[in-house]
Formats: sequence, C-alpha cells, structure tokens
Amino acid sequence: MKEIDDTDPPKSESEQMFEHVSAAVDELNRQLTAQLQGLGEQINDLELRIANLETQRTPEMENDDPEWFS
Repeated sequence: MKEIDDTDPPKSESEQMFEHVSAAVDELNRQLTAQLQGLGEQINDLELRIANLETQRTPEMENDDPEWFS
C-alpha cells in the first residue's frame, strides 16, 4: 500500500459544468462552420449566375436604366 494517495479526486461540479458547456460550444461551432460553408457556396453560385447573365448582355440591348449595367 502506498503512503500517499495519488489517485485523482472526483471532478467538482464547476469542472463538470465547464466540460458540458465546452462540448456544447464545440457543437455550435461545428454547426455554424457548416452553415457558413453552405452560404459561401450559395454566394459563389450566385456570383457565377450574375457573371453568366452579364456575358449574355449585348451592346445592342436597350438600356432603359444606365445604373443597372454599370
């Protein structure tokens, strides 16, 4: 038998709460990262659509609103 007890003491309530909150924050971070990635892909798709529409425009097209094509 050891003279000194070197076993780890049980975790306190605040340590358990910290681990719980930390796990919840990690999960929220993962979800937000996934949502941001999805939004970034949507933005890229929209930028491509806009670029394609701009290339389809011809100089002969009637320009009722000059700010639209600037």
